[in-house]
Amino acid sequence: MHKLRLLTILGAVTLSSLNSFALDSVANADPRGNITINQKTTPATNFVEISPAAYYHNLQEIRKMVGPNVKICAVMKSNAYGHGIDNLIAEALKANVDYIAAVDNNEFRLLSNRIKAAHKKTHLLRIAPVTKAELIEAQRGNWNVEEIAGSLEEAKMLSDTAVELSKKLGRKVIIAIHVNVETGMGRMGFRDVNEIKQAITLPNLKLVGIMTHFAKDYEDPPIDYTATRAQLDTFESVVKELNLDKSVIQHVANSGAAAKFPWARKDMVRVGSLTYGEDLDDRQDPHHVLQPVMPSFKSTVAIIERNVPPHSPINYDAMQYTRSDKPSTTATLRIGYYNGFPQYAFQESAVVLIRGQKFPVIGKTSMNMLVIDITDENQQNPVKLGDEVVLVGKQGTQQITWDEFAARNKMGIVEQVLLIGNQSPHVIIKDK
Repeated sequence: MHKLRLLTILGAVTLSSLNSFALDSVANADPRGNITINQKTTPATNFVEISPAAYYHNLQEIRKMVGPNVKICAVMKSNAYGHGIDNLIAEALKANVDYIAAVDNNEFRLLSNRIKAAHKKTHLLRIAPVTKAELIEAQRGNWNVEEIAGSLEEAKMLSDTAVELSKKLGRKVIIAIHVNVETGMGRMGFRDVNEIKQAITLPNLKLVGIMTHFAKDYEDPPIDYTATRAQLDTFESVVKELNLDKSVIQHVANSGAAAKFPWARKDMVRVGSLTYGEDLDDRQDPHHVLQPVMPSFKSTVAIIERNVPPHSPINYDAMQYTRSDKPSTTATLRIGYYNGFPQYAFQESAVVLIRGQKFPVIGKTSMNMLVIDITDENQQNPVKLGDEVVLVGKQGTQQITWDEFAARNKMGIVEQVLLIGNQSPHVIIKDK
């Protein structure tokens, strides 16, 4: 975990130690640094709400969608897309997913421990190239991580390391691998079927899966189905030439393909954003049955300034001024681009909700502060210090969706949720 260091006259204090000091009776930090807050205590200044119940619901709906004969690989990389692995792992295991995919060893250590504690047989898959150091740690820890082989050179490294570890540990180490076939993604994968044939015969490797990854299946409306179909055709021709045992799992579909293309589901689907209720269009969720696992992003009013003179500059670079016709009232939130709120949100007419009313962001976002123009507040229900501010979510009869928030900030929903989720404390909302 990267630790932001705050310099004080007494020395350097890590953010994690500050959190531990300030929230000792309030929160539990997960291995990636996110904080899960007990709702019975005072919440943090800024936080996102996480619904494990929504995650479980989505997994159940995905099971209905793909049917009982298709395996589900729940992708929980990048700390469950910012939602917190530790917040959701129990729901994934309760839903009996077949595989859980992640990337780094901190994630696999946690996942492996939870799976063993629950006495489950859920498989773990690393969906990225592994370094030798990571491989050794995972094997020594008996985490049972299955690795991807995306080139002959990588397969040889996996094989050589397994042979080396077998000698050191006094037991035969066999690494389960999934061969990745390059069909159009262009970032990792075998391009030569003869090299695949060599790789799967290397000592101390066991082929358990073969896969590829689509590059254009998320487009909506889909402008190039033919590209996705062509990738699948390439993959299928490789599989046919290899004449693999039927026990080898074939998997190609990520969330977009799993939802839109039944013909791409094969033996298993790898679903990430779909499980979190993100990035959904009518083709992915035609009946709108999926629920956002991070339904809200919230802050609080820290400062209120009344009678701000007309045409006063706001924040860095004076890129925006208060109205010219009369004095303004502004509210400052202790939230900024450090927390994932974009610097230039004001240029996209970004708004927030306070007391059920929408108010515009004004001026450039600072690292830790954001200014809101509340001049038009309801005088019968004025904004007060400490008021809840909803940046994403519902308040009263009003709502700001992740789709609206991300569009105004010129980012994809997945990217926005990931950034904000991994920079914000997590408040767990219980099943209603």
